[in-house]
Amino acid sequence: MGNRAVYCLKEDRKETHFYTHYGANSLSPLLRLWQAMEIQKQLPGNQSLAYIFEHLDDTGRYQEERLPAEDMFLTRIQPGEVGNYKDIYKKGSQLEIWITLDVDENQCILDYNPNCPWYHTMGSYSIDLDKGVENVRRLLEYGEENHITDFNELLAIYHHSTGLAEKLEDVRASMQLSEYLESPQAEEQSRRYREMLAREEPESRQEEMER
Repeated sequence: MGNRAVYCLKEDRKETHFYTHYGANSLSPLLRLWQAMEIQKQLPGNQSLAYIFEHLDDTGRYQEERLPAEDMFLTRIQPGEVGNYKDIYKKGSQLEIWITLDVDENQCILDYNPNCPWYHTMGSYSIDLDKGVENVRRLLEYGEENHITDFNELLAIYHHSTGLAEKLEDVRASMQLSEYLESPQAEEQSRRYREMLAREEPESRQEEMER
């Protein structure tokens, strides 16, 4: 299972959509945007962020010649195909988050797919892009000072610092409860409880009559 998402980058009043197999989380969009902004300062020709996004490998390094798709972080979605991805997002759990990076309006919006049981009640979250990028910079600085380089560890720290950890724990607890209620074990316990009530009911009526 991957962490599949669609990234919508809004820049200079244009929308560019990308598919990612491993970027459905709250940290990757801001991290990749920060990396792209840093790369943009170094490239000649005032390259757009959309162009740089398409050339980021799975570690966030810039590759002028794209590597094989499995080694790149994002794959551009052609405009005519965006509608298909929207349908996939609305009708199933293949796409976990729809992420909007709106550079023009300074917004990062995470729309968690309610079709995914592990995100069912998460809803939508937004953060100002400049604040989000600054948070990423500080997080990486903290990680460097404390020798933390593993992405999942950094993501856990980010979740706790933003309050998303509690939300994710709540929705996972709800998912586990739903899974249990639909399980054979729950059905068996329910059957035994009904049998117990059926045995106790005649005894209760007999006690009532004797009174």
